[in-house]
Amino acid sequence: MNSSRTWLRRFAVRGVFWREYLDWAIINLPFYFYPIPLIFWTFFFFFFAAPARRAIVTNLSVILPGSSRAMNHLRAFRTLYNFAWTISEAAIYKFTREEFAYQIIGAPWLDQLATAQGAIVLTAHMGNYDLGAALFAQKFNREIRMVRAPEPDRQTAEHLSSSLEQTGEGAVKVDYNTAGALLSFDLLNAIRRGEIVSIQGDRAEGDVGQIDGRLFGKKVRLPNGPFVLALAAQVPIYPLFIARSGYRSYEVIVREPIVVVRSGQSREDDIAEAVANWCAILEQLLAERWDQWFAFTPLVLSDETQH
Repeated sequence: MNSSRTWLRRFAVRGVFWREYLDWAIINLPFYFYPIPLIFWTFFFFFFAAPARRAIVTNLSVILPGSSRAMNHLRAFRTLYNFAWTISEAAIYKFTREEFAYQIIGAPWLDQLATAQGAIVLTAHMGNYDLGAALFAQKFNREIRMVRAPEPDRQTAEHLSSSLEQTGEGAVKVDYNTAGALLSFDLLNAIRRGEIVSIQGDRAEGDVGQIDGRLFGKKVRLPNGPFVLALAAQVPIYPLFIARSGYRSYEVIVREPIVVVRSGQSREDDIAEAVANWCAILEQLLAERWDQWFAFTPLVLSDETQH
């Protein structure tokens, strides 16, 4: 019975079968055939991954106030189609090492990050952040430790970790964010050794440390880990996003670093100011590139907006 359940989990929405199928397709299908299965699977997941679809629609109603529900369903389809392309292009790079075009917005800050002796990259579930980490590691010959939310399926987690490390040729290491304190100490020590740690800061899941923020006038819960780490290690936070601009073409968007200053106030006040800066940056990016925000869980905590 257990073996049957394990086998069936492979075909769940977040099961490993779809990742393995994608790998097979990249290896065996000509590139001009890619749009056909991608459109098919986008339709498939649009209808069968209902919780993700509803989450996208809910988030879009916050980002684009006044937008109709019907239009937001069409926008949700566009978002899922973009997601299909980004994970496909990450697989293309993993297997073929074909070059990708990219434009850098905020090049001075990216150069600063490349030479930083310890830093935190704060990003979002946007564009091709996995591919971006691999390209950064190779371009600047730097190792990156990526912190991700745990995958619900063990085989999928193993496949994703293996793919990221293969894509980054060993320069990208993956840690899964849990409620335990050991990872926090490990990341703090890594930063103090001069390493770069990348964390997704657009949603908080599970039992990890959380903090209030505001996006589009709504109260949201965000992970507090990046800000606590930055305060403890006294290193800057670099907001960095990877946006898809076309076939095998991306924009690397880097914003001015956020510094969590020890002001002599309470630690909570120091962190709150940094969180507000992050929310302002994130809000601008989401408004401009809503179709590349792959947050498949609802963001909004409550409707108590203006207190």
